[in-house]
Amino acid sequence: MDVVGITPVIPVIFAFALPLFSIIIKGNRKIIQAYVLIGTGLALVSTFKLFQKTYASDRPLVYTFGGWSAPVGVIYEVDKLSALIALVTAGLMFLISIYSYRYLEHENGLEWYYTLYLGLEAGLLGVLLTGDAFNLFVMIEVTSIAAYALVMFYRDRGDSVYAGLKYALIGAVGTTMYFLALGILYGAFGTVNLADLTAKVHGMDFPLTGAPVGDIVVASGVALALATWAFLIKAAIVPNHFWLPEAHPAAPSPISAILSGLVVNVGVYSLIRFLYTVYGGTLIPELARIVSVLSNIVVVLGAVSSLFGAAMMTVQKDVKRLIAYSTIMHMGYLFMAVGLGTQLGLQAALFHLVNHAIAKALLFLAAGAFIHAIGSRNVDDLAGLGKKMPVATFSLAIATLSLVGVPPLNVFFSKLLLFNALMEKGLGPALILVISSVIALVAYVRVFHIIWLGKPRKDIKIKEHASMSLVCLVLAVICIIVGLATPIIVDGLINPAATQAMDYNSYINAVLDLALKTIR
Repeated sequence: MDVVGITPVIPVIFAFALPLFSIIIKGNRKIIQAYVLIGTGLALVSTFKLFQKTYASDRPLVYTFGGWSAPVGVIYEVDKLSALIALVTAGLMFLISIYSYRYLEHENGLEWYYTLYLGLEAGLLGVLLTGDAFNLFVMIEVTSIAAYALVMFYRDRGDSVYAGLKYALIGAVGTTMYFLALGILYGAFGTVNLADLTAKVHGMDFPLTGAPVGDIVVASGVALALATWAFLIKAAIVPNHFWLPEAHPAAPSPISAILSGLVVNVGVYSLIRFLYTVYGGTLIPELARIVSVLSNIVVVLGAVSSLFGAAMMTVQKDVKRLIAYSTIMHMGYLFMAVGLGTQLGLQAALFHLVNHAIAKALLFLAAGAFIHAIGSRNVDDLAGLGKKMPVATFSLAIATLSLVGVPPLNVFFSKLLLFNALMEKGLGPALILVISSVIALVAYVRVFHIIWLGKPRKDIKIKEHASMSLVCLVLAVICIIVGLATPIIVDGLINPAATQAMDYNSYINAVLDLALKTIR
């Protein structure tokens, strides 16, 4: 098994073995932590190797499971787009696993937390690396089920169970809609392999499946509508946002960081794969009109989400709920950019996706340090803690300044790229980006003012934990370095990934050549 196939398998193996392993070691917390660090560390190393191999290749990498060649068997097809996002995902999962140990020091069931944690990583990597639309459904389900359970980790708290069940209910609706979309696509195209679907959309036939067997225009219209709505749910875009402000605050802060920084990216990535790779550049006028209408709807919903999320940030007393609405705002930016259907829009979306994942994870972890110290999510209860917790305060400052777009931090440059991309659509979308950012700045300044200059409600001794502080500092430094190295990153990583994601011929031929060799 090469690096493409083994990367998502590593966290699967570690997840399944952990419950049995914890019995053997009698639940020793330090050994469990070491075990998880090895698992997430190996996944990171494998993902980095995959990233290197992908960027060294001029076409996507393909791995066939069980020796079954496409389009019959399940394959993984990895291009620069998926490899880059996968590297960010694996890196954050490794760092957050370090943070989690100290954050959950007073909680029981650490082995079950990490079993779900590793399962969540396996699902996320599977979503990013798969080349099969049905396997995408499976991996979204793996990701979702692990996320639902982790939101309900504090099972003795009513808000946690309620938020998790609410998340599970709306999430199940989303995955069901996507499953229905798959049935419609298979009925018309006779395949769910993404390269095969892309070939048929562009008038090419694949071995074994041949030509489409139904009306691909009608089927594509219905299936894309269902799939897009499912992805809107997964990314918490208005009006499908209502699960997120409950779920993210109720979860442990490390999981909140993953939900806001990584899990919501599932919807963004999946939509990119369908709109840009599978249906991008189609020469069938009817299909082109369907994609155009759908893209415009996505832009509008993204704009509404941006303004709504920013406005709701200003009235929150729960610091994690405030950050959750910030996620809705930034997901709105991403969907506006994706809906543009241009290469610049895709470049902006990808760069902002990466920057937002890093900065939002940092913001939740910094806020989590305060919450861990005081035992409250209420902003007023955190008053005055800033001077007692300098590392958490510095990290909070870097994260907030980055997310509102202050140079030279990383998110400023992705917002600038977003602004340029949106200006191609018109002044209105670009202004929405600016206005919502200003509103968010007001909300963040209020929180930071209370934490730094507010009068403490009670005098308590607070100690910052080394492992949690170290993770926050590493992410803060990354925000600074990525900002300073933006030209290199955009030219060397972002632009090649966006270009390859739109090159449907390369995506098709990587699999088609392998299929033809197998037949011969």
